[in-house]
Amino acid sequence: MLAARRAVDALACAERLAPVFPGDARFHRLHVAALSDLGASAQVWDLYRARPDLFSTEQGERFLADHLARLVGWSSQLPERADRPLADAERANAAIDEYLRSSGRRVADLPLRIRLDRMLVLNRLQRHAEVVAEYAALQATGATIPGYVHGVAGDSLLAERQPEAAAKALDAALAVSPMDAGLQVQRAYAALEMEDHADARARLAAYRDLQAPWLREPGAATPAQNWRRYETDLNAPLLLAFGEDLPEAQALLEERIAIGPANAGLQAAVGTVYLLRGWPERALERFRIASTLDARAVNARIGQVGALTALQRDDEARAVRDALVADQGRLPSVQRMDRDWRIHRGVQARAWVSGGRSRGGGGTSPLGSRDREAGIEIASPLIDDRWRLVAVHDQRWADFRGERIEDRRNGVGLRYAHDRLDARLLFSRPRDGVGGTGAAAALGWRFDDAWSLRATAARNDAEGSLQARAAGITADSVGIGVDYVPDERTAWRASATQWRYDDGNRREALSLGVDQRLFTRPHFLLNGVAGAYASRGSRDDAPYFNPARDASFEFALRADHLLWRRYERQYRHRLTLGGGSYHQQGHGSAWVPRASYEHAWRFAPGRELVYGVEWSRPVYDGQRETRTGFNAGFRWGE
Repeated sequence: MLAARRAVDALACAERLAPVFPGDARFHRLHVAALSDLGASAQVWDLYRARPDLFSTEQGERFLADHLARLVGWSSQLPERADRPLADAERANAAIDEYLRSSGRRVADLPLRIRLDRMLVLNRLQRHAEVVAEYAALQATGATIPGYVHGVAGDSLLAERQPEAAAKALDAALAVSPMDAGLQVQRAYAALEMEDHADARARLAAYRDLQAPWLREPGAATPAQNWRRYETDLNAPLLLAFGEDLPEAQALLEERIAIGPANAGLQAAVGTVYLLRGWPERALERFRIASTLDARAVNARIGQVGALTALQRDDEARAVRDALVADQGRLPSVQRMDRDWRIHRGVQARAWVSGGRSRGGGGTSPLGSRDREAGIEIASPLIDDRWRLVAVHDQRWADFRGERIEDRRNGVGLRYAHDRLDARLLFSRPRDGVGGTGAAAALGWRFDDAWSLRATAARNDAEGSLQARAAGITADSVGIGVDYVPDERTAWRASATQWRYDDGNRREALSLGVDQRLFTRPHFLLNGVAGAYASRGSRDDAPYFNPARDASFEFALRADHLLWRRYERQYRHRLTLGGGSYHQQGHGSAWVPRASYEHAWRFAPGRELVYGVEWSRPVYDGQRETRTGFNAGFRWGE
């Protein structure tokens, strides 16, 4: 019957006669052969494992390969249980492992078909390092690797952050399947991760031009959706966003959302762009919509963690993060999210040093002929999702007409941040004993994604004039400020401060500043920076720089060039050139030029070193001086 291709009849015969002749090898083999011809690979594998001695090694390998191929196919479909999305891939991997144990063979000794299917299983299980190693081993043997396996290897190489090797593997896959949307998207991201933004955009645009929005078949009543076009419409804006062109990315995605508002992928992509633009409230709304539409949408859940963290709602973020790590902890994107989460909640520290030298001016500079400042601040890990303990050491000194004035302080404090409110309270003790214990408090309130308000108050303020301190005079201060940051390209800041010196002097200052993006490219940003300042003092006989009235207006251009980037690690430099007019009552007006240059190294997530030099020619009491300075700072943590 099997020879006559009557597998169903042969199976019925075997199942009818097997109980009559229990343990008979012939009927067991017949049963296996009939089921094999019918494609029942799972049952065949079970029967083979029950009596492996009845079959040859080659037959066992074929049964395993058939069973594995079926499991691999199932693992690409929707899982039977949402809480076990990788169950089929895990079963396939277990079958291979069991065969290796029972046969005593190594992976390198397996038939090529099984090794290739094993790579697919390992990729689904997010065991990308093993996929990469097996791919390299197969290439070294000169084995013929089919196109779909090149694609799987390319995916794992991207996950392992080897974009150059991934590009080669994906090119090999595209040579076989040039119209595969997934491969085209991955190849574009490989170019992006090699920092070739132009190539990434061009590749996806060229593929998109080949894809009509709707597929029309002769005689069909309605057209069908072209999901290959959808993949490009979803990812092309994200490529723009990752290349700093956020407004265009937003416009394209919002246009598509208007057509498909019930699409979870589009909603999550819009949320990603909103978050990059500095709109966490709007982003959170989109991520939650996406999660409602598709509870399995990993990007939407990752986005919720990022948005809630930015909104200082760590308690809510933690619940989403914990569930996501438990469900999808193998995914590289989830692992990166968890890494950023741990950095955010861990110890935070920053250290800084700055100084300068002023020449000319007849000793009128409020900064002294030489000055230095150095300090370190360490904050504890997050406590109860809202609190951090803070310890600070700060030391400032300046030389005034041959006398060095120093203010060295140790301080402890507390920081609080939750939802719209953040607050800070710090107590410090100056070593020189002038003015007694210092205290500083700050309160901030975020109204929405754009507007925020801050207020400060300090006793024996550490930011007070060192010139005044030389005369035993300290200062308290109060201040209020408002920030308006509508997006990542524009920021307006305004503040008002009053200094209350011990000698009765009241100095009041107003400032307004704007930082506006003028030119944007993936590796180059040009901003215009403008500021206005005005102040007045109530005494004209103070033994420190205290103009009765003064004001200034400044404008500068800041060029920010990214020289090198490899994922989170990067090196950039910035050049700022500008100047403005400074007016002091009784001394007229003068043009004041300024320039600064700095390097910024990011060694790893949450670790950044910035250092630079500056030059200016300020005027005090009508006397012009030349000031050169330097600064450096290191940040650990968020």
